Amino acid sequence: MPTKIIWITGGSSGIGFATAEHFLNNNWIVIISSSNSDKLNKAKERLLNKNKSENLFMVKCDIADKNEVKKTILFIENEIGQIDIALLNAAAYSPNKNQEFDINNYELLIDVNLKGTLYCIDVLKDVMKNRLNTIAIVSSPIGYRGWPTSGAYGMTKAAQLNLSESLYFDFKKIGINMRVINPGFIDTEATRLNSFKMPFLKSADFAAEKIYNGLVNKKKFEIFFPFIIVFCVKILRILPYRLYFYLWKKIGNF
Repeated sequence: MPTKIIWITGGSSGIGFATAEHFLNNNWIVIISSSNSDKLNKAKERLLNKNKSENLFMVKCDIADKNEVKKTILFIENEIGQIDIALLNAAAYSPNKNQEFDINNYELLIDVNLKGTLYCIDVLKDVMKNRLNTIAIVSSPIGYRGWPTSGAYGMTKAAQLNLSESLYFDFKKIGINMRVINPGFIDTEATRLNSFKMPFLKSADFAAEKIYNGLVNKKKFEIFFPFIIVFCVKILRILPYRLYFYLWKKIGNF
């Protein structure tokens, strides 16, 4: 059976790195991308120290650059092989601790988290057509409803959730499987920027195992974890605004 290929954006750290390691250990061809060449080289070195596999490749790619995204995907398809799973994991994260509206922060997160995702999908939809392969977007439960101090990040994650649901229907007609991944609090460089206590915090390795099982074994549309925190956030979606705002006032005096 031919070895399958996964392309992971944001693969130099956090969930992306741990997921790359997990797929590599399960004999997949793994291609990691990042906009930072130094981080990418260090990630490759760390992965090869643990697994001497010849199935690891790295390709520098800034997903906020439409032309670079196209060149990267076409290079992978032509020089390495057909992408079976595209894990769109790269994201910018900048918590707004002071609750100030900073247009620069909004534009940065829109460029990376939303436009970057769209640029990838725009090319992938053509190369993956009728192959029954998978595009998986790493979103967040924060996209279910608006949270205090998370306007920019939450907005982009809400857009990714909505996009995933819509494209599930549209891409089914052209032979592409859409998936969405909603991790709770995972211990990464990004979440360490948070100034609040993160309940049910899990490791990146925990997330990687859940992602692998969800994409390869269970093949569910939505992969979310840990169950308890994401389930609670899902419940918040059905609350009327008055009750929802009241709860936040009690929780954090917002």
